[in-house]
Amino acid sequence: MDYRELAQIVWVSLSVCFTSTLISAALAIPFSLLLGMGNGLVIRALRTAVIALSNIPPVVAGLLVYMLTSRSGPLSFLGIVFSKTAMVMAQVLVVTPLITSVLFPVFIDMRGDFLETCNGIPLKKSKTYFLLFNECRYIYTSAVLIGFGRAMSEVAAVSLTGGNIRHKTRVLTTAIMLSTSKGEFREALTLAAVLIVLVLIVNFLAGRIKGRENK
Repeated sequence: MDYRELAQIVWVSLSVCFTSTLISAALAIPFSLLLGMGNGLVIRALRTAVIALSNIPPVVAGLLVYMLTSRSGPLSFLGIVFSKTAMVMAQVLVVTPLITSVLFPVFIDMRGDFLETCNGIPLKKSKTYFLLFNECRYIYTSAVLIGFGRAMSEVAAVSLTGGNIRHKTRVLTTAIMLSTSKGEFREALTLAAVLIVLVLIVNFLAGRIKGRENK
């Protein structure tokens, strides 16, 4: 494998994971705010469902997206089977519940004293939510980075939905799997080293952000 092909694989990996994490964050942050600040039977049921879905096997998410986008699926008209779009869809199903499950317990812990203070001032609900969002900005970023790390290390869902097509949908994890199956262990180790470095960078950033939040 030459450096140009390696760079292509890294680029596809980063673009797919960045896009899916961004979409997941846009869905998870307001939803986690709703789960954390709300009460009632429906909210409690949704919390339980989110926790359960945060542990969903990625292969199940990949299978679901494949069935939806394949030629016999209801979304076949989109023509996105074995594409980066389908890979993003699968990763969104995996990452969104994970980010939500990390965030909503934080809101539950904060809402008592925080809401009491805001109501005592008093503040409008929109202003209260804005202040809460600002107060938790480090936690948001840390949770999103955790989701990004999960997306980077995922293999089953992207393999099913992307097809591991060279120069198109091949990412680091599927490239490692292919090289290993072919007995090309040096190439597999090179790809694994790149993946480990990327994941360590993400974990380092998440740790730094969490440290700032605790100060």
